[in-house]
Formats: sequence, structure tokens, C-alpha cells
Amino acid sequence: MNGSRHGLRWPTLTIRGWGFLAASVALFALAPMLGQREIAFAASASLALPLLSLMLVSVRQPKLTVVRRFSPETASAGTDCEVILSVQNWGIVPTPGALWHDEAAAPLGQSPTATLPPLPAFRSLETDTPRLTTLRYLIDSPRRGRHAIGPLSIRFSDPFGLATRRFSVGGSDTLTVTPGVEALSRGSFRLPSGDGQAMQSRRPSASGEQDVIARKYQTGDSIRRVHWPATARHSELMVRQDDQHTDHEAVVVLDTRAESFPNFRRVTAAETQSDTFEWAVSMAVSIGVHLLHEGYRVVLVESPDSATPHTGERADDSPADLLLLGAYAQLDSGRPPLAARDIVADAGRISGELPPLFAVLGDVDSQSIDALAQAATASSAAHAFIVHPVAIGSSESAPEWAQLLSERLTRAGWTARLVSPAVPPSAAWEFDSARIVR
Repeated sequence: MNGSRHGLRWPTLTIRGWGFLAASVALFALAPMLGQREIAFAASASLALPLLSLMLVSVRQPKLTVVRRFSPETASAGTDCEVILSVQNWGIVPTPGALWHDEAAAPLGQSPTATLPPLPAFRSLETDTPRLTTLRYLIDSPRRGRHAIGPLSIRFSDPFGLATRRFSVGGSDTLTVTPGVEALSRGSFRLPSGDGQAMQSRRPSASGEQDVIARKYQTGDSIRRVHWPATARHSELMVRQDDQHTDHEAVVVLDTRAESFPNFRRVTAAETQSDTFEWAVSMAVSIGVHLLHEGYRVVLVESPDSATPHTGERADDSPADLLLLGAYAQLDSGRPPLAARDIVADAGRISGELPPLFAVLGDVDSQSIDALAQAATASSAAHAFIVHPVAIGSSESAPEWAQLLSERLTRAGWTARLVSPAVPPSAAWEFDSARIVR
């Protein structure tokens, strides 16, 4: 982040300087016609001042460095991030006041132009380092990704304001913008304890055997956990708690194929974007962060060659949720179909069951549907969010592909819900228990 003067540009005249130059040409043309020597002197002065100003800004070689910091270090999409610039003058000559702005690559824009105060000269006999001048500004981070910010652009002018010269200080730094995350409620799904602690769920009976503790069925419970004797006694679905300690993992699947999400548009020469896909990323990462906070070890699956586990532990002094957000910061589309082996990748299971599955899907292909169906047969719970572009309340119904996908996943054992980017992820997370068909 520390950089020195890195690019000088040729000096140019300001509007005032060009005005003086035009005035000198006009006066030189009028002098012979009017026969006034004083006009010729005025023309010479009008010509000399811009030239002198160009010389003054040309010989100025400031030796500046800049350190750029971000607060917070990692921004969330749609929020503002404060950029803090620490500028120092290492030259033996003080610098006059100037104008500055910070460059930024698309889709971010450069900072507003502001005034840089005069910087005192560096006196090595008096101090070890030059005096620090701090500059601040806010930058909007509209979209997730890793964005280059910098270099710092400074424009000096001469005392007359007739000429100016621009130069760059330092290089660029990368601002990581993570997907937007929404807090999800704990009551929408029954999420067993993910802290790895086995819960005491059996007790000795009078005959010396252990009785299974049963409780009422909740959204998210696997049908394989139904305790039929207890169900018969209570006349409602009851499930065992004896397997509760095995569910300390969860798998989050994200469909990342470009053709799965409509309305892709080109943002830059090498980048495309879809609001539907961005919503899907936000939904997936919100689920992942929620599961991490519940104590789960989260496995992210978004392509055949990527299954990344994230635990609740720290790595490189970064909380797990920040590592997960960073993993999704620059996720792109266009991946191959999902495969069953990738959905179960790195999902170390204590029992024969897969961990709970959460899938955020677009218009997936048949291969992906088959893989999801196969994974659901062994999973303790499988929940799918099918993202389509039709807004809630619209006169249009969900696309046919979304309805067919929902039916196929439901038959395979998934709890499926059609959701629209018009609905916040927190609302999409609120499953209606009447929709549970497993």
C-alpha cells in the first residue's frame, strides 16, 4: 500500500493560461495596426507569463508517498466504505496546495476532487519521518468483487493559475466487496446443534434398556427420523433426537452456470452480470453465514472442481464468516453442471447420512437435477430455493421450467420453494411448514 511518485504527465495550460496566450496573439496582431508600442509590450507579457508558468510546474518534482487503508477492510455490497489516505512529503522542498482525487476501476468511480493542503518539507535532522497528512473519502461499493482503487492523482498549478501538471502517487490497492448478507431467522428450519457436542438423548428404562426421547416434527427434520411408536401414541409426527449430534455439517450448493440465470448483461469487456444471479449468490452466502453462526461446518459447492469447507474456527486471524464471504466475493458464472460427487465432496460424515443440504438454483440441467436427487436420498434434510425473475404479485406466474424443477425436486425428496429476486433473502428463508413434503 505504500507507494512513491509513479507517473508524471506533461504540463498543460489552464483555461486562464490559454486566455493569456490568445490575448497575446491578439495584441501582437493589433500592435502594428494601431501603432502603439505599449500594446506590443503587453502582448509580450501575456506570452511570457504562460511560458513561465509551464516552466515552474515542469521543474517541480515532489517526492510523495501514500498509504491507502479501507474501513472496514472488507466492504459489503451496497454499502459505503471509507478510504483513508496517508500522504507524506519526503522532499526537501515544501509542496504548495493542490487538487487530488483517487482513481478507481469500473464499476467504482473516482473520488470527488478535493484540496490537498501544503505539505511541509522533510527535515531528516529533525525527524525520522515526514509529517503525515490524512485524506478521507467515502466510496460506494455497489457490486461484489475485488476492485482496484488507486493510484492517487495530484494536480499542482503555478502561483498564477496559468499552468498545471498532474502526476500519480503510489499504485493501486484491492478492495474486496463481499455479497450482501441478510440475517436469517432461527425458527424457519429446525437446525440441530452444530457445536459438535453430542446431546444426551437416551435414558434407561425400567427394563434396563434405553428409551428414545422423541419430540414433535419440525420443519427440516428428515422423514427417516420419524419415531413411529411415539407418533402412534401422540397421533402426530414425532422424531428421534438420538441422531442430533451427527448433524454438525451442512452443504450449501449454488448453481453457477450462466445459462441458468436470465437477464445477463455485459458490465465490462470481460465481465457479465445478472441481477438474478447476484441475488442467488447473496442468498447462498446468507445461508452459509447463518449456518456458521449456528455452529456448523459449512461446505460450499458451486462447481465440479470446487467444494470448500468453512468451519467456525479462525484461519489467518480471519473469522470463518469472512473467509466464506471472501470465497463468494469474486465468484463468476459459466461453470459446468453439478455432479453428485461434488455435492458430497469433503463432507466428512459421522453416520451414513449426508449433512443437511441447501441449494440455490436457477434453470439447472438434467445432469444437475439427477445429482441433486441422488444427494437428497441420503441427506438428513434437503431444501432448495429455485430463483426465477418473475416478481411476487406480478400477473405472470413462475416460468414453466421453475415449476417443473420444483416438482422434480419435490418428488426426489427436496423441500422446494420458488423465489424471486424481488423478495429479500430473509423472507425467502421463511418456509411455510405446509410446504414440507418429505
